[in-house]
Parts: sequence; structure tokens; C-alpha cells
Amino acid sequence: MMMDANILEAEQALSAGIAAYQAGDRVSAVTHFTAAATLMPEAPAPRLLLGHIHRETGDFAGAVTWLRAGLAFGPDFQAEAGLGFALMGLGRPAEAELAFRAALALRPDDADARFGLGNALYDRGRFQEAVAVYQDLLARRPDFADAWANCGNALQAQFRFDDSVRYYREAIALVPGHVHAHSNLCGALYHMRRFDEAVAAGLVAIAKAPDWPMAYSNLSSPLRALGRFDDAINVCFKALALKPDYAEAYVNLGAALFEIGQFDNAIAASNIALQCRPDDVAALCNRGVSFYGLGRLEEAIADFRHAQALEPQNPEPAFNLALALLMTGTEMRKGFALYERRLERTEAPKRALAKPRWQGEDISGRTILLHAEQGFGDTLQFVRYAPLVVSRGARVILEVPPSLVRLCAGMPGAAPGDIAVIAAGTALPDFDCHCPLLSLPFLFGTDLATIPAAIPYLCPDPALISHWATRLPTGDTTEQPGLRVGLVWAGESRPDQPKWSQIDRRRSLALAALAPLGAVPGITFVSLQKGPPAAQLDQAPFPIANPMPEVSDFADTAALIAGLDLVIAVDTSVAHLAGALGKPVWLLSRFDGCWRWLRERSDSPWYPKLRLYRQPSLGDWAPVITALAADLAKLTRPASDSAARAA
Repeated sequence: MMMDANILEAEQALSAGIAAYQAGDRVSAVTHFTAAATLMPEAPAPRLLLGHIHRETGDFAGAVTWLRAGLAFGPDFQAEAGLGFALMGLGRPAEAELAFRAALALRPDDADARFGLGNALYDRGRFQEAVAVYQDLLARRPDFADAWANCGNALQAQFRFDDSVRYYREAIALVPGHVHAHSNLCGALYHMRRFDEAVAAGLVAIAKAPDWPMAYSNLSSPLRALGRFDDAINVCFKALALKPDYAEAYVNLGAALFEIGQFDNAIAASNIALQCRPDDVAALCNRGVSFYGLGRLEEAIADFRHAQALEPQNPEPAFNLALALLMTGTEMRKGFALYERRLERTEAPKRALAKPRWQGEDISGRTILLHAEQGFGDTLQFVRYAPLVVSRGARVILEVPPSLVRLCAGMPGAAPGDIAVIAAGTALPDFDCHCPLLSLPFLFGTDLATIPAAIPYLCPDPALISHWATRLPTGDTTEQPGLRVGLVWAGESRPDQPKWSQIDRRRSLALAALAPLGAVPGITFVSLQKGPPAAQLDQAPFPIANPMPEVSDFADTAALIAGLDLVIAVDTSVAHLAGALGKPVWLLSRFDGCWRWLRERSDSPWYPKLRLYRQPSLGDWAPVITALAADLAKLTRPASDSAARAA
């Protein structure tokens, strides 16, 4: 009789629990089901019901406990699937995967369980497997919008951005208000460098979910890429106002602060991101580049190495580590090896050539295409390797920007016909293999002791030198005509590349800032400045001759420099040109200078006649200009030894 009473009481508790649940009273339902479970120690039903209620109310730990208790009595599809979702809520995707697979073994066609399995694989970083699961699901249920969106995420995680965009658009076609798809579409389009489209997608996500922090954070990246740095910072702060511990927003904030040169603040933002997510690769890279900008190379290298270990397939940590190692000067071979990862970056120029890339193998008797891939300065610096390739028995086709063709055609160090120079954009002659110019230091095993620095390795045409000599000012008419000094005070801003424009703002200065140089007697200044900054000559603080309007290419500029005693320049292609010509160069280097100038050196192993004048702190040009003026004043005037003394 007592047993019957317990069973009756248990059944009544179970019935009361079901009634309470159906009435929406989850608290009473839990009380009744708990009583039933106590009275029915061998029954799975109250335990499974308790598990489902705890999952519904967000108590995932309680759900796992009760669902596993119920499953101890035997397999149950709903319990296995519910267990999987509860484990996902606890951030335990490995256990969730097992639960979803158990559920699918009982009901292979269930869409929700298959979707859960895809999500578990994604959270475990098994993106390719996740894509396969999502695609299998979509073959069965093409109307499953969330599966389209999540498959897009898994594709994006594999850097398959074109494919991810297609999946996001399918999700949006099914559910036009799918905010996750809009926001993640913003991210994919950003990585494809379709920044305006990315901003449009991000704004749609915000309009549809104005209280969703992720929408604001995702929008930050394309805004930053468009040079809208204030807007990028503002949307990060909006995200953080909604979710103060949002690591991704701090990551994006750090990136934006770095771009505008606020390195200390960028480090602070990255530190908070790393407190939230200690192994966040983007935060490590942001902090690393900010350390680099402040000259704290050891800390930068530590962050880049950590990030590279976490994501060896990601080229960004390796590329940044390369720059830091090259800057030290002590690990150049390793730095140049890692620098090859630049070609994998999203922003790297992509070029499909039918012939194989040269990997350093025997090249005797073959024809190789060496092609420029970056700016004028990089081309001028690394074109020195072309004669070394010839020395290995190759015939070289050197492809350079049109404005460098005439200059490079007269390159010494190779017999006539060994190097054929062509302009980028023209038809390519036949060749056997190819190599980007900036890969040659790696292939030649360059380190600090083996930098090819035989100067000059570029020589202007003697006829051009004679021509431009007549265009140069002659100084005064005394027996001491004084030094002729070329000036370049600004680089190319490239307004279509906002990140580059930010760097240019830090490396360039106004002509007026050079006013102290004009007070040094016995100097005739000559402008070598091209582009919009040349307009500042209309209000020059001291007399400066300007032959540049007649200059058509670098061959003309080289011939003009040949008639000068010294070139003073910010970090631009003209500084590289003067260095390659063997002309004394005084280079004004911003505080966060380029890796090629190494650290804490006043000379350069790349250009033996180059002297560096470094900013002592970010944006502080005044001490640099004071030092320049003082050193100019120390030079003696006689033309016979002025060049030697300038060096």
C-alpha cells in the first residue's frame, strides 16, 4: 500500500508539474518535477523534463545534470539534442559534439541537431568539417536561414570570403532582417576590400538591431579602412556602452587608435581585450604593432610570436613578426623568410603568372622575370639584387613602373643584354620563371653582414647629367660657390589608401618647419619635391630653386641629384634614389620609423652614405631640424671637398 501511495503521489507530482509548465509557471513545474524525481528513482521522465526546463530558463549546468541523469536510463533523442545545446551554452563544444552525434544516430534527418553539430564543430575551430555539416543540412533544408549564415561564418574563418558572402546573401534572401548575416557580411566585404559595401551592410545591421553591440563593433573595421577613424572609434564606444566587457570592440578600438598614432592608448585597449580573451590573435597583433611603433621591439616580438603560435595559418602575425625581426638587425634571415608571408595577406597585390615562381634553385641559362610589387622606394632599394641574379647565369627581365624604366635601363654590374627593363603594364616577353623583387633578400640569404651595398648601383645618363647641370643654380659668384642641397619634406599621401595616409602624416612635415636651415650661410637649396606639397614653395621660408616642373621621371631626378652635394629628405623614394646613386643623404626618420633603418643607428648598411636623424618622440621634428641646421653649419664651403664633408 505504501508503494502504491508513493507511485500515486509521484504521478500526481508529475501531472502537476506538466500542468504548471503548460501554464507558464516554470518555478512550480521545477518543484513538482523534483518531487516526482525523488519519488520515482528509477524513472527518466521527471529528470528529462527538469533538464529541458533548466535549459529553457538558461540554467545550462542544471540542464546538463538532469539530462544526463535521465539519459542514464537509456537513449533519448530529445535529451541528447537538449544536452548538446546546454553544453554549447556552457562553452563546452567538444562534449556538445558527442551529444549531437548521439542525437543524430537516433534521428539522422533532424535539422536542429545537425545545425547544433555544425555549431559545435565551428566552436572547436574545425571549420572545414563545420562547412560540410552545414552544407549537408542545407541540401535537406534549403530554407534554414541560420544554417546559411553560420556556414558563411565557417567559410569566412577559412578566409574564403567570396563564398561566405554568397552564403550570407542567401540567409538575407530568406530572412531580410537577419542581423547576424548583415553584420557578418560587413566583415566579409571588409576583408575583400569592398569597404563601401561593408559599411552599407553594417549600417543595415545597426538599423535592424540598434541594441546589438556586435553590429557596431563589426562596422568599425571598414570605417577604419576608409579613413573614417573618428567614426570607427565612436562605434567601438557605442558597442562598449552596450557591453562593457566586449573584447572584440576593444580589439577594434585598439586598431583604430593605432592607425591615428595613439600607440599608448592602443596598447591600453588591447590589454583590456586580452584580459577578456587572453589568446585573442587580433588583440595580440594590435598590441604588438603599437609596441613596435613605440620602439619596444622585444615586447612586440613576444606578442607576434604568441599570435603566430595560436594561428600559424594566419599571415598577419608572421608578417608583423618579420618587420620586428628585421628592425632588430640581428635576425634578418629569419625576418626575410617570414616576410614572404606578405604575399598571403588580403591587401597584398595578387598576380597570376603562368610560369613558376623562382625558389632559389639553379637558374643558369634561364630567363627570369623580376617584378616590382610595392612603392618606388622599395623598388629602388631592392633592384640592387638584379645583377646578383645575372651572376647566377640568368637572363633578367626587370619589370618596373614606367617612371623607373629609363633609370634602371642603365644599371651597372651586368653586361649589355643581361638585364632587359620593361614598363609595368606592357606585354611580357617569354620567360621561364618569375620572382617579386622583395623576395630576393630571402632567396639570397641576406643578413646584416651580406647586404649588397656596392654603391652606386644606379647611374644616371651622362648626357642627362650635363643637361640638368644647366638647370641648377650656380650659387654666389665668389670663389666659394657653396653647397647645393636638395630638399624633400613630404611623401606621397595616397588619399585612396587611408592607412598609408596616416603613415605619411607622421613621416612628412611642412616646408615651413625647415626654416632654421635657411639661416645657415653658404647653402643653395634645390627642391626635389613632387606632388601637392610642392605648392608650399610659393611661401617658402628661404630661397629654394625649383627645377622639378621640368622633371619627367626618375632618370631626370637622378641626373639632377648628380649635380648636388647633399640630399636632405624625409623617408621617401628620393632618399632611396640618392642613396643608390652614392650621393650623401640625410634622412629625417619619424619616431616609428621603417624597419629598413633598423633601430638606434645613425647610419644604414643599405646605403653607406646615408645619415639618419630620428625623432626623439612621436611627432617631434624640432630637435631633428635643430640637429640638421647645426650639422649643415659645420660643413665647409669649398666645392672641391663639400660632398665628402657632407657625407
